Amino acid sequence: MLFTSIQLVLVLSVKYPAMKIGLLLLWVCLLLNACTDAPGKKVYAGLQVLKAYDTSRKFDTKGKSPSVYRPVKIDLYFPSEQEPKKQSLTYGNILDLYGNRMNYQVSPDSCRKASLEFTTAMADYLSIKNVQGILNVKTEIYADLSAPTSKHPLIIYASGMNGSSWENPLLFQSLAKKGYVVAVVSSVGLFPGYMSAAVDVNEQVSDILFTLNKLKKLDYIDATKVGLLSWSLGGTAAGKAAMLSKEFKCLLSYDGTEIHYYGEDKEWDKMYTEIVGAHPAKPENITIPYMYLSSEHPSKYDSVSNLLKKVKSEKKYFLKFKGSIHENFSSLPVIGLSADPKAKNMDQGMQQLIHKLTFTFFDQYLKGTNSSIADTIVKIMDEKASKVSDQMP
Repeated sequence: MLFTSIQLVLVLSVKYPAMKIGLLLLWVCLLLNACTDAPGKKVYAGLQVLKAYDTSRKFDTKGKSPSVYRPVKIDLYFPSEQEPKKQSLTYGNILDLYGNRMNYQVSPDSCRKASLEFTTAMADYLSIKNVQGILNVKTEIYADLSAPTSKHPLIIYASGMNGSSWENPLLFQSLAKKGYVVAVVSSVGLFPGYMSAAVDVNEQVSDILFTLNKLKKLDYIDATKVGLLSWSLGGTAAGKAAMLSKEFKCLLSYDGTEIHYYGEDKEWDKMYTEIVGAHPAKPENITIPYMYLSSEHPSKYDSVSNLLKKVKSEKKYFLKFKGSIHENFSSLPVIGLSADPKAKNMDQGMQQLIHKLTFTFFDQYLKGTNSSIADTIVKIMDEKASKVSDQMP
């Protein structure tokens, strides 16, 4: 369009010299208008809960649950240009989703009861007295929005042990507003559903692959641009999924169990060995870009198991946040501060930095933008040398 307009201006200026100045001004206006992006519509974060069943797997083999088939609840966060008509969801609403992760027939009252129990424990951990305040924290997520009309990259999120959407809703809403669809797969083991053994992790791996196959059929999913994101034990599940499928384009782990320090907890050490040794156990099969963001770990330990060193990807990134804890890679500290600004600041600005790294990584490897995660890490190392380290254990 711009080239055609300029050609027209040149032709007219030759034929009608008196028009040259006016046409020149018109040309400049056309050029400036063409080079200036039109303001886009505001993008909102929508949420749809997909209560699916994987009929290829049994769950309650004794028939005690409403369905004998494997429940795979998918909390689907997506970008939408539809302006919300209702209030945004609260953190309590997100927590309530946890109650249905194994049984879709659990009543809303029972789900809220479970949310209150979780919030009470969370408030105690964060030294917050106002439990109800945590439940009332508003998100920017809406349950009444229409699905996208164009294709978007998909990020499948593997939750931590017995986890769900409550872990990182602030991250999910930000990714959705940036044009990503995020599918959160709850952490559910074998019946009755609580993760406690290596075989339970195998079920989460299958849940991830089931989610991939189900969602890539949606009109608004770009099946050629699918990434993996995880927290804690979800890192092992995501890694095993990447060993089995070549459809994933990149993998980002938040303080995942791919790296383990032996010596703190003998029981967990034993369980961990069983988990990483369970099929599939071939980290060399992972060749996609892989980033691991780490919390601070004890300096004294017996030994370290580091799956990343066996990964064959040519694009591996590692960054440790000094002084951080495992929960810094979740939304919990920030939500706690929102509920009680006087509470101890456990975040210290880390979430903003973690999110920046996350956006840059996926923008580079799913959207193909000019973003460079390597350059971003170098810049962070220069600016915050006392707070981060790129030395992998």
